Amino acid sequence: MVKQLESTPSRWCVVVADDQRADRAIGLERHSAPVQYCRLGAGATLLQRALHRATAIAPSSQVLISAFEEYRALWEPSVWGVRPEKRFICDDPRGLQLSVAAAILSVAARSTSDIITILPARCHVAHESILRRALDFALGELPGVPEGAVTLGMLDPQEAVDEDYLLVGRARVGRALRVDGFARKPVPWVARRLRQHGALVASGILIGYAGVFAAHISKHWPGASRKLMQSIAAATGRGEECRIPSVVNQGEPPGLPESLRWRPSAFRQRVIGVCHSGWSGLKSPQAVACMVEFLCRSADAEMAGGLRTHDVDDAADEFDETSYIRREAHATSSRDRTVF
Repeated sequence: MVKQLESTPSRWCVVVADDQRADRAIGLERHSAPVQYCRLGAGATLLQRALHRATAIAPSSQVLISAFEEYRALWEPSVWGVRPEKRFICDDPRGLQLSVAAAILSVAARSTSDIITILPARCHVAHESILRRALDFALGELPGVPEGAVTLGMLDPQEAVDEDYLLVGRARVGRALRVDGFARKPVPWVARRLRQHGALVASGILIGYAGVFAAHISKHWPGASRKLMQSIAAATGRGEECRIPSVVNQGEPPGLPESLRWRPSAFRQRVIGVCHSGWSGLKSPQAVACMVEFLCRSADAEMAGGLRTHDVDDAADEFDETSYIRREAHATSSRDRTVF
């Protein structure tokens, strides 16, 4: 089923269009829709931005998407460039993790040495150029990471709303940071204390070898993995979308979809710190509301001052990359930080 390791790994990207949150950006679209299908600021929707981000990482023929059938009318117009057999669609929101797993297994079946980047569509990035440089840097660092997987941790001057945090430390080998702990949506005063001690916002972006991801899936879902591979083979042979039915869970423990987690406590990984990207994971209605309010204020300021959003991005590009991509490490002092 799995081919031998190749000397030059190919790059693939899985765009996660849907998750189990359905918080909507009220007032941004004519009809209320989950925030990843809305335009936060001018231009494309968050899903369209994620797809554009993906094509900068991997060839368009190697971009895959995981999505929920219920929102087909919202995501389908944006994924016309993704071939049907590269679409992994679930009919039950509890099975969204299964659709991501199927996308990963489809790549691992070709080569375990290929590199997969998992990008959540549900996020807002103010400075796209900074994030892209960080992704390129992480891809370059991956061969030197013993765990075979890295994530991005975000550090921005503005206070994050309802984010998860990575507690990081300096690793003995390599330039990426090790993960010492994970804090899920700490209350504001705890989040501020964590940030003071070098904690980074968890982005949910993962980069790793297909074989490393597939081994984690098989370890937690041995029975479901075999069923998923059958669905993948059938869809590929017909050139159709890979639909993940709820029956995949039959015969498995009731909590199966929730048992597979990519958090550092369950899946070993290193961290690359990214500074000043203007990241928000939009993990709650409050986070969405705060971002909408911030963008509305910014739009008003631009109209008053004649400043365009892309002027800010163009100016950011003029700075050296090391001004924005950083490693935040615990050392003898919580203030000790290493910048690269």
